[in-house]
Amino acid sequence: MRLLFTIALLFLSNFLFSQSDWDNLVTWEASYNEETSSIELEATIQKNWVIYSQHTPPDGPIPLEIEFEKEEGVEFVGKIQELDEPIKELSKMFDMEVIKFKDSASFSQAIKLSSDSAVIKGSVTFMTCDNEKCLPPKTVPFEVKI
Repeated sequence: MRLLFTIALLFLSNFLFSQSDWDNLVTWEASYNEETSSIELEATIQKNWVIYSQHTPPDGPIPLEIEFEKEEGVEFVGKIQELDEPIKELSKMFDMEVIKFKDSASFSQAIKLSSDSAVIKGSVTFMTCDNEKCLPPKTVPFEVKI
């Protein structure tokens, strides 16, 4: 039932919200942190909107997903870490506890390099909601030159 509700919200919100507005709700920056040897992604989230954790429970909102393309000379070490403390709260819209971020969210993936330079490409897929509606998931590509 929750899944049908989520799908219905996504289709309805697509008609009510213009693409240009959607493009500005969440912006992403990707960078290499030499000190920690990690790729860092930072989301800036507009006021009154949220994105959901990669650890979001099933049957709820669509969880954040970060994917990296395989690159020769780059080894991805461990799992993607959420650097900011997420908010856990009961969502009336999904009738369950959700794990989300407001204002900003940072993520880190440790890497091991076997050369002095690399180009790491990937994408982040996320869904954003306010208190009344959710927008369809969006995938944003990124590229980090080391």
